[in-house]
Amino acid sequence: MTRAARLLLGLTTLLPSVAFASLPDLISLGPRSAAMAGTGIAVADDWEATYQNPAGLSASSKKLSIGFVYGGYRLRIDDQPISLSNPAGVQIGASVPLPLGGVLADRIGIGLGLYLPAGVVNRVSVPYPEVPRAVLLDSRTEVVSVLVGMGVRLPFGLRIGGGVLALAALVGDIIIRPDGTGRITTISEEQLTVDYAPILGIRWSSPSDRIQLGLTYRGASRSSYLLRLHTELGDAIPLGLPLISFAGIAQYDPHQLAAEAALHVSSSLTLIAQLGWKKWSDYRYPIEKATADSPALPEPGFHDTVVPRVSVEYQAPTTDAVRVMLRGGYFFDWTPTPQVQPQDDAKSLLDASRHVLTVGLGLSLRKSVPLDIDVFGQAHLLSPDGRLSGQLFVGGATLGVRL
Repeated sequence: MTRAARLLLGLTTLLPSVAFASLPDLISLGPRSAAMAGTGIAVADDWEATYQNPAGLSASSKKLSIGFVYGGYRLRIDDQPISLSNPAGVQIGASVPLPLGGVLADRIGIGLGLYLPAGVVNRVSVPYPEVPRAVLLDSRTEVVSVLVGMGVRLPFGLRIGGGVLALAALVGDIIIRPDGTGRITTISEEQLTVDYAPILGIRWSSPSDRIQLGLTYRGASRSSYLLRLHTELGDAIPLGLPLISFAGIAQYDPHQLAAEAALHVSSSLTLIAQLGWKKWSDYRYPIEKATADSPALPEPGFHDTVVPRVSVEYQAPTTDAVRVMLRGGYFFDWTPTPQVQPQDDAKSLLDASRHVLTVGLGLSLRKSVPLDIDVFGQAHLLSPDGRLSGQLFVGGATLGVRL
């Protein structure tokens, strides 16, 4: 094999491997919200509020939680099975009311939410643009996500809050040059950075707490990458290469606005309805041109979507020592992609609308040990009206300690 051939082969292996959206958007953050179809804007009052609605942190108590998430895809493109990395990772959360006095007593709380994917910090894959792929499902759970927030209780049943979602990003350089023996070597210099997105929320409770309303805005979040390829070949190989950059968005969630209402029918039964809007029309092709002379990449043509969610939580008859919560929900996530027929091979960014059923169970030990044990399961059923079809099944469990 010639030196030039080895060099070109090396370039193909340097392509980083792209995730396209986050675990909180796909599954939700925390077992209670995940069991209740991603609702919680009006009721979340622990570390789950860092994503749902930071205003709820003003009602939090001291709690530390750790749990896991695991799932599996069964997807097909044009009726042919495809393989994606299964969701797997650890969730850690904490909430603490600030011990302030005077007019600020029992008014301010803070929280932390953390998702750590199994085995990676940030996974990026860049297939050829013409290769069809499940653009909004591929590797969605393979990037570290950190959420911090603070909530403040105001008069008249109002609570407000704010926070940030931080996603890992990647910047680096790859240098190709001959060593002292004339062999082609590569030197990689990479650095992890952070991309931030704001989360703002407001919540209101009626004087009797029977009705609760919430509104949350989430800014567009992205995990970007930029790898610059430098060639320092000198006279060793008479091959001129332009500056090549592998750049784009490894993970993206659009601007979101969601409103929610919760009705406490009784002390044991809560009904919740939520309506969310996602500004997918801002989405751009996830990779950029590698060189100045590379052909222009197509616009995805995504459109905004609306996501309705409903859920229920029921406290089963229990003893003073144990409280049992039964949870369930449903949401419909419309795909933002244009309608694509099976014979349309020109469209490679594939997605499908999803019907999602969720269930869960919560156990709260009240006497011997102050523990909360929560489990959830989800079934994502893709609408079979396009090139992409199949299912995603995911579940998890969390152990929480009330401090």
